[in-house]
Parts: sequence; C-alpha cells; structure tokens
Amino acid sequence: MSRVSTLRRRRGGGRSAAVGLRSWLTVLVALLLAVAGAGGAALVVSDAHSAEAARLGALASASTDLVLAASDAGAAGGREAQLVSVEEAAAAALALAVGDAERAAVQREAGEARAWVGAQTSLEGGARGEPRPGPGPSAGPVALLTAHQDLVDAVAQETSVLHEREESARSTSLTVVGLVLVGALGLTLLLAARVRRGLVEPLAGVAEVLGDLTAGDHDRRAATDRGPEEVRAVARWVNALADQGDRARAAQERAGRLRRLATEVGRLARDPVAPRESLAEALRVLGEGAGVDRAWVRLADGDPVALHASWSRPGLPPVPEDLGQHAGALGRWLQDAWDAQGQFVADDLQAHVASSESSAGSRDLLERTGARAAVVVPVGAGEAAVGALVVTCHDGPRTWTDEEVALLRSVAADLGRATVVARLLHDSEQLVERLRELDVRKTTFLATVSHELRTPLTSIAGYVELLREGGAGEVSDGVDRMLAVVERNTVRLRVLIEDLLALSNVEDGAPRGVHLPVALGDLVRDVVAQHRGAAGDGGLVLDVEVDLDAELVGALQVHGDAASLRRAVSGLVGNAVKFTPTGGRVSVRAHCEDDHAVVEVVDTGIGIPEAEQGGLFTRFFRATNATALELPGAGLGLAIVRSVVEHHDGRVLISSVLGEGTTARVVLPVPVLSPAG
Repeated sequence: MSRVSTLRRRRGGGRSAAVGLRSWLTVLVALLLAVAGAGGAALVVSDAHSAEAARLGALASASTDLVLAASDAGAAGGREAQLVSVEEAAAAALALAVGDAERAAVQREAGEARAWVGAQTSLEGGARGEPRPGPGPSAGPVALLTAHQDLVDAVAQETSVLHEREESARSTSLTVVGLVLVGALGLTLLLAARVRRGLVEPLAGVAEVLGDLTAGDHDRRAATDRGPEEVRAVARWVNALADQGDRARAAQERAGRLRRLATEVGRLARDPVAPRESLAEALRVLGEGAGVDRAWVRLADGDPVALHASWSRPGLPPVPEDLGQHAGALGRWLQDAWDAQGQFVADDLQAHVASSESSAGSRDLLERTGARAAVVVPVGAGEAAVGALVVTCHDGPRTWTDEEVALLRSVAADLGRATVVARLLHDSEQLVERLRELDVRKTTFLATVSHELRTPLTSIAGYVELLREGGAGEVSDGVDRMLAVVERNTVRLRVLIEDLLALSNVEDGAPRGVHLPVALGDLVRDVVAQHRGAAGDGGLVLDVEVDLDAELVGALQVHGDAASLRRAVSGLVGNAVKFTPTGGRVSVRAHCEDDHAVVEVVDTGIGIPEAEQGGLFTRFFRATNATALELPGAGLGLAIVRSVVEHHDGRVLISSVLGEGTTARVVLPVPVLSPAG
C-alpha cells in the first residue's frame, strides 16, 4: 500500500474514532435530557395532584361553611342575613366543584340548606300568628347533614384516588429516572473507557515522548496512528519539532566543527617561524576539514614576503602556478571585493560562466581547473587586497553554506594578518641588519676617534704645555692667555672623547664580566678628594659622610667594576660641583637601605626645570638653564651613569627643584653573605 493510501486510511480511522466519540456523547446527552424530562414531568404531575388535593380540601371546607351558615349558629344575625350567608357559601362551594357529580352534590346540599333555613323562618312566623308555608318533605337538619356527609364522602373518595394516582406517578417517575440514570452511568463508564483508550492513552504516549525528548533522548518519536485526528496532529507536530531540533543540533555541531577548524587553520596560517610550510599545512587541514577538492592561496605577486601554497585532493593534479594571472582584472576585482567586504561564491561554476555575469577570472578558473563549484575570498592587509584564497569542488555543483563562507573569510583574515606579520618580520630583519651595520660603523668610528684623535690631542696638549712653560722661549701674557684657551679646549675635547669611549664600552657590556668586590666607602672618599680642588676654586663646601657601621659589616661592599663605578660617582659629584654657584654646598653620603647600598649626592645648585626632567638620561641632553649659563659639558654624563649602574643591576633616581638644588641617588644591590662556618 502506498504512503498516500496509508495516510488516508489513518486519517479515516481517526475520523471514525472522532465520530464514534461524538455519537457516544450524543447518546449520553440524550439520556441526561431524558432524566431531566422525567424529573420535570414528575414535578408537574406532583404539582397538579397537589393543586387538586387543595381544591378538594377547599370544597369540603366550603361544604362545612354551608352547613354552619344554615344551622342555628348562622342565625345570630337574622334570618335574612342567614339566607345571604347560605347563598354565599353555596356559591363558593359551587365555584370549587368540578364535574357534574360534584356540582349535583353541592346543589343538593345547598337546596337542603335553603329548605332548612326556610323551615326555620316558617316556624318563627307561625309563632307570631303569621301564615307559614309548609316545609318540604325532606326539610330538616338530618337531610342537610346527610347531603353534607355525602359530599364529604365523595370528596374523601376523590382525595384517596388522587393520592393513589400521585403515588403511582411518583413510583413510575422514580423507576424511569433510576433506569435512565443507570443507563447514563453505564454509558458514561463505557464512554470513559473509550476516551481513555482512544484519547488519554495516545496523549499520555505523546507526553511520555515529550518527557524523553526533554531528558535528552532525541531519537524518540510519537506514534501518529493512535487516537483521533487531533491527537495524531499533535503527535505529528511533536515529531516535526523533534526533527527540527535534530537539524538545529546538527547545524550547531557543524558550526562548532567549523569554528574549531577555523581556529586550527588560523593558528597554522599565522605561524611566523616557518610561514610557507605552515601555510601549506593550513591549506591541507582546511581542504580536508571543509570537504573540498582543492585549496590554494596566492599573496602579493612581486612582494619579497609573498606567500604561495596549494593543496589538492589525492588523485587531482596540483593547481597551476600561473592560475589567475591571465585575468587582467583579477587584482581590481579583489580590491573592489575587499573594499565591499564581499566574496565570489559559485554553487555551479559552469552555469555561472554560461551566464552574462561571468568574468575573465571565473572563466579562467573553469578552463584551467575544471572546477564545478568555487569560492574566492580576497585577502587584505590594511586597506589593500594583497591576494586571494580559493577553494574548489570538482565532483559536481555544491551549495555553499553561510558557515562555510564565514570559515573561509576567517581564514582569509588570518592570512592577511600573517602577511602583515611576515612583512613586519622581514622589515625587522632588514632593520636588524642595518643596525648591525650601524653598530659596525659606530665601532669603527670610535676606534678612529680613539686612535686618530686622541694621539693628535695628546701632541697638542703636550706642545701647549711646553710653550706655556717657556720651552720655546719667553711667552708674552697675550700669547699665554691664547695658549690657555687652547689648553682648556683641548681638555674639553679629550674629556668628550673619553666620555664617548666610556659610553660605548658600557653599552657593549664591558663591565658585566667583572665581578670584584668594591668598597663604596673608600670609592666615595677618593672621588670627593678628587673634586675638592675644583670645589675650593668655586667657593663651595664639599663634605662626605660614610656610614661606618654599615661599612664595618660589609653592607657597603658591592660586586662590580671599580673603574666604571668610580666614573659614575665622579660624574654625579662633578655635575653637582659644576652646577652649584659660589657659596653653595655639595654633600656626598654612602649608607645602607635594606639590602642595598646607596650613594647620595645632594647639592644646592641651579636645579633642573620640571618639564625637562624626563630627558635627563638622554644622550647629549642639556638643561636650558645650564645652556643659558654657558656651562661646559657634552650632555653624556648622566647617560654614562645610568648605563654603568644598570649594568650593575642597580638604578639611578634623580629629583630636582629649579633654583633649590638636585639630589641624585645610586642604589646598588649588596651580595648576600654566606653564613660563617
């Protein structure tokens, strides 16, 4: 049987079940209406019997009133009034009478009452001497009471018959209602069983399937061949939702797999160590993970860091090296696509080439590779497109999903970043090469300064000194002053050369290999003694203070190069002496702070402007106030000090207030002493 006929049969069965349930419900409603009708009829009959009984009781009461009106008790108001009362009672009783027998009985009683009242009236008139009509043959109380009793008996008999009828009707009604209720109850039970079997159980099965689906059993499905059509429709919707959930989970798993694939491919594509080998591996992982036949990338033809790689499924020839070069507009198209954040996606490349929208690049791609489906994503670096990432399928057309296109765009973005990194690495290597060349030139220049300038300066200084001492004859005062200027500038030039050589030696790491104990207390005393003459000539007070306790326990002893440390401390003391006006003070202190030895040089000199303190350790830096005072110096002293101290794992701290003075602190680590014995 075909699927259509089966579906029709199932739908027909569902309709039959629904019709059967509706028929059962109709019969049940009819029975309930019958119960209601029987009860209503019983109530109507009961009401009718009650009304008839009330009428008969009223008729008996009216008969009694008629007897009382005709008796002596009714003559208290006079015979005329008594006759009126009799007539009224007779009229009331006659109004309540129903049927000829009751009316005849009432009329008989009323006639006897009138006769009795008339007889009493005749007796009273004879007593007064008035003529009296004779009473009827039956006039008298006995006849009246007999007629009354006959009426009462007839009323009682009718009342008894009425009660019997009422009991019979009630019994019949109760019997009918009971039978109908029993039938309705049985029908209800049958209907409940049918509803349970045809509706509740299928719905319970659907609810169980929903619970299993919610608990994670995604393979469960509801039965669609049980219950009425409405229940089957619910089951079909539940199955449809479960299928949709399976599709959503499959799409989520596919998206997660593509994200993991993009992460792995991006990691390989961004490898800066071996970019070409990593790119080839990235294309292999991309091709196998995305299920394509070929993947290739070409970046920046003519660029010194251009990357080219391709991958093909086993059995396919490699991608032609010159693929895409015959399409002259390819570069412009890639740039336009990069600017528009777009890509070329062809589910059926042959159909695309046959259309009017094809380009030289797509035709070249089809002719050179035979691909049936392709995606081309531009690769960019900054604002320029530098190449393209291409994947193709050859077995037939393929519908590319949005997730797959997003994956390729992510890989293209990683390739763009890899290109930037490769260029930066290339530029860095070029820069390192240039720096090496400059370093060689610097070394050569310093060697030239050392050998070619110091030797002539030594000769000049020697001959100037010889001339000033009269070695070539007596020198006049004017000539002596000129020779003094030459001598002073020769010294400055020699100091500059020595500073350059010292800075070069320090930056080349010369002091790092020296690990000898250096007593900072003695070093500071020697440096202060060296500068006392200059301080005295400038009218300064130069004092020194060494923490003797720290010196005794070895807390002021460091490991390093004594000559370079002496030069650093001497540079700080020399600057303090040079930039402190006459009458000022320079204090040099050596003490211990925690696990460090500290040399502190404090002066009351001209200070340094706050805005210029950030460039203190820059080569050839000179503060503006020092330049304005025309104080000599090349601006290399603090640069040399910092280089020396940093090579000894220390640090230099300088604080200054313009016009008040400067404090320079050299902090050096003290080696940890091993415990004795």
